[in-house]
Amino acid sequence: MNSPLIRVLVVDDDEDDYFITKEIFDEMPAHNLSVEWASTFQSGLDSYVNEKHDIYFVDYLLGAKSGIDFLIAAKESGVKNPIIMITGKGDQKVDQAAMGFGAADYLVKSELEAQKLERTMRYVLDRFSSNQKLAESEAKYRNIFEKSRDMIFIADDSGKFLDTNDSSVRILGYTRAELTGKFIYDFFENENEKKIFREMIKIKAEVVDFERILISKEGQKKNCLISMIFQTNIENNINIQGVFHDITKRRKAENDLATAEKLAVTGRVVRMIGHEIRNPLTNINLSLEQIESELLDIEPFRIYFDIIKRNSERINSLITELLNSSKPAQLKMGSISINKITLEAIQLIQDRIVLHGVKLVTKLSDDICDISMDAEKIKIAILNILVNAVEAMEARNGKLEVVTRGEGDYCIIEISDNGTGIPADKIDFIFDPFFSGKPKGTGLGLSTTHNIIRTHNGTIDVTSEPGQGTKFTVKLKFNN
Repeated sequence: MNSPLIRVLVVDDDEDDYFITKEIFDEMPAHNLSVEWASTFQSGLDSYVNEKHDIYFVDYLLGAKSGIDFLIAAKESGVKNPIIMITGKGDQKVDQAAMGFGAADYLVKSELEAQKLERTMRYVLDRFSSNQKLAESEAKYRNIFEKSRDMIFIADDSGKFLDTNDSSVRILGYTRAELTGKFIYDFFENENEKKIFREMIKIKAEVVDFERILISKEGQKKNCLISMIFQTNIENNINIQGVFHDITKRRKAENDLATAEKLAVTGRVVRMIGHEIRNPLTNINLSLEQIESELLDIEPFRIYFDIIKRNSERINSLITELLNSSKPAQLKMGSISINKITLEAIQLIQDRIVLHGVKLVTKLSDDICDISMDAEKIKIAILNILVNAVEAMEARNGKLEVVTRGEGDYCIIEISDNGTGIPADKIDFIFDPFFSGKPKGTGLGLSTTHNIIRTHNGTIDVTSEPGQGTKFTVKLKFNN
């Protein structure tokens, strides 16, 4: 099997020296060589820049310029093919200068012979090939590091960040420079979980898919899977290599799907119950009307008839409310200002706001577009949130803030209160049908709201801190 061709260029302005060097190459029959000559600095450099050869032997003296000038120009070109410097006599300063400017090796013309030239060339080419493979490998893994959608990080053995990729901005909102000096657990939502994680770092425990809620620079909660391992570097220091994998959207999709499944099951049950209750309820009402018509002196029984009628109507209203909350909303779409609908919802609850002594703050953006929506249903959705907010606040000390703003393709409605807040173990259930934190609540208001927003292809999120208040965030797309 023939060995691969090695293309050699000798850059030397002395033709006799070139022929002598060529004869030495010819004494190396074991190699498949193609040896060519460049008689000027510029022709040699042009060949180098265009990568016409695999290895270059460059004379130190090249007329008005030197081999050092060649090395400098070669380095500036960005090409990395190996260059071996050749000079007429040994000179340590020239040797050091050549190696400092990137020469792969240094040879003296008077000491050239086939064996030495072959060994030098083989060593230089092998080293160049190894370096090239190493550089390609580093570039590949650096590209993975930089382009990954996950936040990849390196930290010291105490958990302090040393380096991260640019996904840190997307996930946590912090630049790489801002993260330097911060600790991995600084972003944990729960203080107790911070302590647990610090202990895990102390005992150097490997972590795989450790799911925790992290708080971004903007205060957003991010569901992340954390994985990390401990490794010893070449300086014998222990570092942490790890990943933050953002699963916020996945968790939200799972929660939305679970809620939709609950609504579907609830809808079937409600329709069955509604049918079974309304039939006997109709018979009760008909019987009551018959009794009223046959009794000559109804007055002594009037109070009892009123109680029966009132509770029958209440039962019928509850069944209607149940059915409306569990079935997909039938939408009557139109292009409406979200500010107009928000103000109308606020007007409907104005009496209750005044009665509770709640301070109302509205910040409605004037640079957002109209939205394609069912105005009455969106008004109901907003109203339900407002009712919950007012009822959650202490009388005379409440503050209700309503904000609208644009964000990309979405219109955002934020409704915040400084009420009692929602406990962490209950916040995942507030949109479930029949779940209520109020003693006499039906648990249908927020379920209905969620159903309306979801039918509009929007999203509704809630953040809350017990004793501090609650914020609902509704996102509706400008062009549904």
